[in-house]
Amino acid sequence: MRDQRMLMVVMAGWIMVFSGCLGSGGSLPDVPIPTLTPVPQPFRTQTSFVDGVLSVTIPTPDGQTRTLDTIRDLEVTWGRFLPRPVQPNHSNREWLLVDNHYDGRIMIYAVASWDNADATDYLAAGWWLTYPPGVPYQAFEAATRGVFLDGPELNPANPPDLPLMGTATYVGGMGGLYTYQYGRNWGELADSSEVAEFAGTVLLTADFDQNRLTGCMGCAEPIETAPGRHLFPAVPWRGDDPAALPADYDLHFEASFGANGAFEDTAITVMHPDRTITTSAGTWQGQFSNVPDVDGNPRRVVGSTDVHFAEADGSRGRFTGIFDALTPATLTPPGGNAVNTE
Repeated sequence: MRDQRMLMVVMAGWIMVFSGCLGSGGSLPDVPIPTLTPVPQPFRTQTSFVDGVLSVTIPTPDGQTRTLDTIRDLEVTWGRFLPRPVQPNHSNREWLLVDNHYDGRIMIYAVASWDNADATDYLAAGWWLTYPPGVPYQAFEAATRGVFLDGPELNPANPPDLPLMGTATYVGGMGGLYTYQYGRNWGELADSSEVAEFAGTVLLTADFDQNRLTGCMGCAEPIETAPGRHLFPAVPWRGDDPAALPADYDLHFEASFGANGAFEDTAITVMHPDRTITTSAGTWQGQFSNVPDVDGNPRRVVGSTDVHFAEADGSRGRFTGIFDALTPATLTPPGGNAVNTE
């Protein structure tokens, strides 16, 4: 199975969902999608990466903050095996951090990529779960969820110098959590839910003349599941593939971006060749890097998305995750070898 996870993570829950409707071509009623309460946005979480130690400061439900790091709070760590596409001359690593505090537990998954010649040039991403006191890890539905993306090239005080014209393409990975609640056409599975991690290739095109960013996950290659990716018992959603695989879904995105390289939009379309999508809603938000490639374009686009959809038989699905996409010039620097993205 291809590993398309480039700095992608497995959870997000911070985005407010806006209701919307796709034309279904018939008179089927829409299945309502509930509005979620927003939680902190990913670019407001702070990290530091000093002497190989990653620290992550996250907000807690009581309005305070907690900081976990990869020494004191380490549960397990591992090297990422053949991530694709990969940024040349960079290293990366993954960690699971756990803090069993008197007022509740915290679990953080984190991944960082850094320049081998300059570790201050790093990008960190991940997700967190904060649990009320006395709640076991397996009860992940009771936890507050959040995601983070941080690094010097995403500093809002130092925005990118965007080109005034032309286009740029980006390729990378999007990953996260896929959940599906079964409707009436699923027999004994009706009214039950399943959850799995997903991984997909994301393709993006930036039109700097129009300040417009468009993209798709699922169009280049089928969206895959990654069951049992974290092979240790602490992760609550470890298990087999769901009966309703995400492979045939396509998620199309569109957004306008500002002079600071930031964007947020609700223009998301979910498509499937065999299932009637009656309603979809969601938002995606991101940021262009302030580091240019050799062509003068921002070398990457990162962001987060939360997409809900409903189908004609009452089934509901959700994709929540984070993406990181790089320009071809970043993946293949002058004089370098082409990076295999297959």
